Amino acid sequence: MSSEHPFDDHLKQAFEGFEPDVHANWAEFESSLEGPSAVAATSTMGRGVSRWAMAAAVVAGGALMWVAKPAVEDLFQNTPDVEASLGTEGEVGQSFDEAWEEFTSVTQEFAEDLLDAEGERALNEVELTPVEVDLSSSVEQPKDDRPMAKSKSGKINPAVASEQLEEGLSEGMNRERLLAELPFDASVREACEGVEVAFELSGLDRNMSFLWNFGDGHFSSDPAPRHVFNRPGTYDITLSIRPQGDGMIRTRTIQNMITVLPKPDAEFAWAFPSAVSGNKVRVRLQNETPDASASQWVVDGQSTQDNLIQLEVPGVYPVNLVASNKYGCLDDAKHSIQVGDRNGLLAQARFSPNDDGHYDTFLPHSLRDMEDAWEMVVVSRDGEEVYRTSDAKEPWDGTLPNGDVAGDRSTFQWTVRIVAKDGLVRLFTDRIRVER
Repeated sequence: MSSEHPFDDHLKQAFEGFEPDVHANWAEFESSLEGPSAVAATSTMGRGVSRWAMAAAVVAGGALMWVAKPAVEDLFQNTPDVEASLGTEGEVGQSFDEAWEEFTSVTQEFAEDLLDAEGERALNEVELTPVEVDLSSSVEQPKDDRPMAKSKSGKINPAVASEQLEEGLSEGMNRERLLAELPFDASVREACEGVEVAFELSGLDRNMSFLWNFGDGHFSSDPAPRHVFNRPGTYDITLSIRPQGDGMIRTRTIQNMITVLPKPDAEFAWAFPSAVSGNKVRVRLQNETPDASASQWVVDGQSTQDNLIQLEVPGVYPVNLVASNKYGCLDDAKHSIQVGDRNGLLAQARFSPNDDGHYDTFLPHSLRDMEDAWEMVVVSRDGEEVYRTSDAKEPWDGTLPNGDVAGDRSTFQWTVRIVAKDGLVRLFTDRIRVER
């Protein structure tokens, strides 16, 4: 049996127009309220109160929240390696259940507006009682600064009021259309991994609750978040919103919205000559980037395509490799190439191979207890190799390849290449003078 309560029609209209895709059968809904479940409720709180409290909860969107949550939660749980982040990227935030509870929470004032009996009676009186508006105290100037036409009695001019009402209805309809469509977009649809993508919902204010799911195990409550995708793949983007004063949750998913392309893994090595003659070292750069389609070297701030470079001794030189792949994605690798002199290895500038027990042999002091692999090569002034060793127990005693001993005041150049356990290669070179 239909109720004649004045609030009935208001609640029916609100329910029937609450969501464009819902076509409510009010008679069937009211009949279901009068069924066995409603009878059970009557024993505790009264038939009328139970029925309208339930209807108000439906209008508030509370029931729809619990329908929407499993669908949205499923999107998060089906995402591999979920690591929730809210607001600022990179910060570990709430769990999904905590974020959802905060997202779907209804303010106390809103709940009281719907369920309070005094509020219901006041609403009935407003609907049944004509209201005259006094321009001098309650009418604001239109946004476009047009003067509000009024009659001599001070009442609103019906023509102007009608025009403003149509404008208000138009704005309301536009807002509902935007809420239904949720027209969000991204700054780019295709990006290389590591690139930041900006998201934004167009046409709606930001005074709402937002929940973005980026499809890679991260989400955000920021109205216009920025997110970095660090793994290649194709991602579905989901947005859920809940406007203030409205319990209805709207959710939209755009499948395959963001395509993240792989970037190359840039890497390089370098090779020193086994021996150096002079105060410059010729270094060969080796590009070890897999699947690189193009590359560029930057040596000590200077760009070059040549992989053969000359470095002065001593010095530490930053070298960058910028590599690209077939997708046009870039990556760079950076190392510092060190070429040092005798000071870097605590080597003496002269020695005297005369068997007097003082400086009879030559070996840089730092090599004696070094755990890294190393090799020392000694060459004459014309570049001919005269000695080679990688054993700290076998220093050079001044003997030449022909068996002679190096002459007094003769000068040679030594080069030491060191390979650390992490693969880093260093080179040291300098001159040594023989004094008898």
